Amino acid sequence: MSAFKKISKSGIIILSILLFYAITSFNPLATTCAVITPFLFLKLVWKEDESPFIFIALLVQWLSVTIKVFYANFLYVNFSNLFDNYKCVEKAYYYSLIGLIFIAIGIHAVIRRYAVEKDDYNKLALNYDSRKLVPLYIIVSLLYPFMFNYSYVFGGLQQPISKLADFKWMVFFIFMLSCFSTKQFKLFGLIAGMEIILSLTGFFSNFKDYFLVMYGGLALVYLKNLKAKHIFPLASLGIALIYMVIVWQYIKPEYRGYLNGGQITQTTIRSNSESFSKLGELVSKIDKDDIIDGFTQTVNRLSYIDFFSATIEYVPKNVPHTHGRLWGDALERIMKPRLFFPNKSHIDDSETTRKYSGMQVAGAESATSISLGYVTENYIDFGIPGMFVSLFLFGVIIGIVYKYVMTSSPNKLIGTAMIIPLFILIYSFESALNKFFGGLLMYLIIYELIRRFALKKFLLQIEI
Repeated sequence: MSAFKKISKSGIIILSILLFYAITSFNPLATTCAVITPFLFLKLVWKEDESPFIFIALLVQWLSVTIKVFYANFLYVNFSNLFDNYKCVEKAYYYSLIGLIFIAIGIHAVIRRYAVEKDDYNKLALNYDSRKLVPLYIIVSLLYPFMFNYSYVFGGLQQPISKLADFKWMVFFIFMLSCFSTKQFKLFGLIAGMEIILSLTGFFSNFKDYFLVMYGGLALVYLKNLKAKHIFPLASLGIALIYMVIVWQYIKPEYRGYLNGGQITQTTIRSNSESFSKLGELVSKIDKDDIIDGFTQTVNRLSYIDFFSATIEYVPKNVPHTHGRLWGDALERIMKPRLFFPNKSHIDDSETTRKYSGMQVAGAESATSISLGYVTENYIDFGIPGMFVSLFLFGVIIGIVYKYVMTSSPNKLIGTAMIIPLFILIYSFESALNKFFGGLLMYLIIYELIRRFALKKFLLQIEI
């Protein structure tokens, strides 16, 4: 049984500084709660000898809850004033933070009961040859967009194909750790840079996933022996991510309109060269005022407690609690795969949002899907305090899957690599229950198929 991360002396200093900032901020109570929560996550879900990906997943969700509190402090206003016409913002905020803590407790209850080998990731990574990984990774990278984009053509096979494509991250992670351990930074930078650039040519850019996975890898390699020379590249990576998110948020509406040719679809009709040309044109026009506008848009996009606030006001006043119906529907859907039940109803997140929040949001008619988020759906099902119990069980489920993958993989590096698709699945605060459970089951099925029939052969190909 391995221990969880301890808050070091430097961590205590950072916490003290943050608490001083919180107490003296414009929103002292909300900011204090926001500051303390990540340290609770650290103690609950990041094991001493393992990866930080569950911690990072909760941290990204925490940002969706708290970002407007920090923005309100910057503007010197009450954070509830940043939410137009929402009367229950403070309830939504505190319920969300408490809900995330209950998820962390649920995960902790499971993963504290096992241990992995003590070998560090650098040592394990030296068993794999990055030069052998390059051609394999290029093949996987070329197949990934094809599999992902055309999975929708295959009806009932769409989800299995898209989840299989997500295991590209396994190869990416092993390649990354191999390069980091052998100090082949230029090789990794070249491949990762190309991937990030190519990700910008699609309707849905996933460049942030690369940054988050890279941060997870860097934490494994350098965090135990962090030196001053490591701080600059880590900070540069963070600044690059923030800048790209702001720019992307600003240019996204016009860029997507170009990609789909003005049609009401979420697909692109442009070639990569056309997409790059338009992207360069839009980026070259950005000035200081656009960056400020993009920053505001980013804050509004990342924040995701508006719908929860509206739902608290609407349920049960206008629509009663559903007493587990949303959980039941999500579990029932995974028992009826579309391959065998082709007439199964399609998921319409926007309709669910309209029904339980009273908000008139865009939907399928605009090629848009707007979900309430799984925390809000737990509130609809069970109310307060029942939602905290169901969120604890939600955490238990994540913990069971995480523990199984880590303990059934050949070693903890491979286990961590196989966890990346799970990380991509769970880090979004806006995920709906029905999509989460379906994605989780398919992830497990694909993992088992790879582990039993392909993993050993793959590792033999890349071992030194």
